[in-house]
Amino acid sequence: MFFYYLKYSYLICFLLSAGVIFSGCAQSQKIQESGTAKEITDRGTVNTTVRKNYIKNEIDSFNSFYQDQRVKDYKYAQMKTSPFAFYRATAHLYYKDLVNGIIPVPSQWKNTADISPWIQGDLHIQNLGHFENNKGEIVFDLNDFDESYIAPFYWDLIRFTASVYLIKDEVGFNFSSSEQDELALYFLEEYQNNLTDGNNQELTISNLSGFLQDQAEEIMSEQTQQKLLDKWTVIKNGKRVFDFTNEKLEDLTSSDEVELASWNTYLSDNSSFVSKMGNAYFTVKSKAKRLYSGLGSLGVKKYYVLLEGASSSQNDDIILEVKEERQPSLFLSGLISSSLYSSYFSTHGKRSVTASRAMLKNAEDFLGIMVSSNSSYQVKKISSYKFGFEPADFKSKSDLKNFLKYAALALANAHNRSDSQYNPLYIPYVVRPNILNAIKVWSSAKTTLRSLAKNYAAQVKVDYSLFKQ
Repeated sequence: MFFYYLKYSYLICFLLSAGVIFSGCAQSQKIQESGTAKEITDRGTVNTTVRKNYIKNEIDSFNSFYQDQRVKDYKYAQMKTSPFAFYRATAHLYYKDLVNGIIPVPSQWKNTADISPWIQGDLHIQNLGHFENNKGEIVFDLNDFDESYIAPFYWDLIRFTASVYLIKDEVGFNFSSSEQDELALYFLEEYQNNLTDGNNQELTISNLSGFLQDQAEEIMSEQTQQKLLDKWTVIKNGKRVFDFTNEKLEDLTSSDEVELASWNTYLSDNSSFVSKMGNAYFTVKSKAKRLYSGLGSLGVKKYYVLLEGASSSQNDDIILEVKEERQPSLFLSGLISSSLYSSYFSTHGKRSVTASRAMLKNAEDFLGIMVSSNSSYQVKKISSYKFGFEPADFKSKSDLKNFLKYAALALANAHNRSDSQYNPLYIPYVVRPNILNAIKVWSSAKTTLRSLAKNYAAQVKVDYSLFKQ
């Protein structure tokens, strides 16, 4: 088993510290252990001083690693802009709420064996998007693996479905409560249907339709490598270098230089591709620190490295992202074995790269690991086709429904292909029939999933208000 469950004595203390106030110990155990669909539907939110203090303490603790106060202040300001922004930045709260009674997962679910694929780990609508595969094709798929590891499949489903409710006030159309319920259930049904089909297709343009296909075609026609280079670089003295007038880039400090002095570890890790392309291709022309990127991972070290590319021309250079990886937030639940994780992965960077390769059909060739004396990093190419969806991009219910259709397909495929088919060392069983059987035998599985997500979205809105106070 990849996870274990906490004893009641620990759980009750955790409930109290999280501000989850019930009438007594017996009731708190009942909420955690029964969790029928009706009980879940009837649960309210927790809005107490204890919860407020808990939220603020947890957020401060999780973000205590920040070395740049500017970036930390920026993150906190962004978190206060909307409940959805707050949600994106607080996956760590989600995993603690899975065990403290806020999200009352039914005991039958927790006790069901062999339903843990690789999960995305921080799934919401902005962690799927368009980018480039190793064939140079534009694809729609999961696009972030910082929080990925092996865990129950429904952790992804609850977290993603909650995000459908949280974008209500940010989409470009009037999104009614009944439509939220309808589309949340639609996503869950599509996940089950696609898992049943066992379809492992990659979502290239030809495998898309409607809103997403139109978006992909527009990206193909408008987003070029030259435009990407123009966004981040300039020609100086006949050589392309990073443009430090861009407020999102900064020159390296001495400590940054020390980190990137480990560049050869990436070249060694990706030696077969380096040999194929040639050493000259990987000549480093310029380096920069990337600022104000993302939200959940904001604050980790991130660099851009400009490579020579296929020729000495200034117009075929390649930009790589070098991003520090940390232990996934799901370990904060206390339900996942840290010792087993350490036996698999010598670095967090290796885990993140492994997750990418496990969950994507054709992960890009530049994907690799850089290891310094202090940190480990995932290295990947910045695709000119990169596009992430903002809630405002959905101008109609049909736009969002089309997105959810393919999001469900992408997630089902990722879960399906990441089991023993990828590497039985990590998951020694085929996960697909086990997940399908669980959904079938669990009472009202999809409506319960929707209720858990809807209630948690309501709690996130309360937590957001408490955080702003």
